[in-house]
Amino acid sequence: MRLWSGIAVALAALAAMPGGAEAVTKTHGMMLDSVATSVVADLLREAPAATGRGVVLTLPVRGDTLGVLAQRLVERLRAQGVPVHLAGRGAPDDSASAAAVRPLEMGIRVDGSGVSYLRRIRSFPFGVKGYERMAALRASVTLVDPTTGEVTWAKSASGRAVDVVPKRDLLLAGAGSGGINPPLPAGGGFRLLEPLIVLGVVSGLVVLFYSNRT
Repeated sequence: MRLWSGIAVALAALAAMPGGAEAVTKTHGMMLDSVATSVVADLLREAPAATGRGVVLTLPVRGDTLGVLAQRLVERLRAQGVPVHLAGRGAPDDSASAAAVRPLEMGIRVDGSGVSYLRRIRSFPFGVKGYERMAALRASVTLVDPTTGEVTWAKSASGRAVDVVPKRDLLLAGAGSGGINPPLPAGGGFRLLEPLIVLGVVSGLVVLFYSNRT
């Protein structure tokens, strides 16, 4: 009896914890942003030093959903002390006197990005309590020396993040995400009921069998 009382007290204490202890559901844009951060870190991990010369980026980056990859790329380069210029916006001139210090041209391509719901998370005995979600991004970077046209370095990287969106937070997950609205996974509502129905039918047949014998 004391054991059950202790368990009841512990459960009551957990229920009384402030709501701030609960995990906050990320929007689709936030999910992509976190993936972009890890992809950029991977892309630039072994990049040759460009300090002193800098790099020129062409924006917007083709295929960059919400522009998150380009933003994280600029932030990372600047944090490493690399001067960053945007093509056609105040970049160093192309005159012969400046040729020796012309910045490297950085070509960026997003090969694929998006957010999708993978599957339903069912609650017992029936119903849906949430959805498993995945954000994924794959990108590639190429550095070209404009004085020679030589490709000095190239790399591709990909990343993904998976979490669970509670059913009550579906609207929150899609808020402010630039129109990203992945469809919910389709599925029959009778998957969980089927074994219950079969069990009921079998139980009925067993009862009927023994009733006939008596």
